Amino acid sequence: MLKSIFKEFTSKKREMNDPLLAYVIDACATIENHSTLKQKIAETSFCVLDLETTGLDMVNDVIINIGAVKLKKGKITKIFEAYTKPPIPIPPKSTEFHGMVDSMFVDKPVVGEVLPELLQFVGDSVIVGHHINFDIRMLHRHLKELYDVGIANAVWLDTMFLYQMAHEDQLHQPLDHLLEYYCVQCDQRHTALGDVVATAKVFVKIMKELPASYKTIKDLSRSQNKMRRKDS
Repeated sequence: MLKSIFKEFTSKKREMNDPLLAYVIDACATIENHSTLKQKIAETSFCVLDLETTGLDMVNDVIINIGAVKLKKGKITKIFEAYTKPPIPIPPKSTEFHGMVDSMFVDKPVVGEVLPELLQFVGDSVIVGHHINFDIRMLHRHLKELYDVGIANAVWLDTMFLYQMAHEDQLHQPLDHLLEYYCVQCDQRHTALGDVVATAKVFVKIMKELPASYKTIKDLSRSQNKMRRKDS
């Protein structure tokens, strides 16, 4: 459905009666809805997310690989994966990191075709990831460029901060440290789906270690924000 709607559009500037634009606006509003903060942790649906990009430049680099899984009560219930054709060559330094080359994307859809499907997948779940602020900012930039709407105010949780909250660790530990600490094997490291499945397993283990005083998503978000302010 979404793909067929997307193919009807040829202009980058969308009109307000454009059905895909209307869908994307509604989907972004759902993601940015802070009513999830009131939810009890045990009853919350989480969407663990990871992106692979052509680089780390928030202005010029682009998304080439998206992975996401839905978590409910500590179990993976749904999986999303997509590769998107970049409008720029993949730099050799990025290929060294994730192993992806231009020839892998010749027949892949453009990112604008995939983003509405990703938004549909995320739905009203709380977004989770390791260093997830980068991923959300990158998604927000692409959405603003294509649809003039974004998800800058999404509710999100970072496994880096959650680990610090559970262990009173002052260091910003990389994902590899958490994988080793929790004995989580990551198949296809530095692919979006490989990393996201491993991050989901780490997230489940961290949540079991957090103090019982954390009851709601708001409790976690408030503590996480305090840690972020200390860093700034």
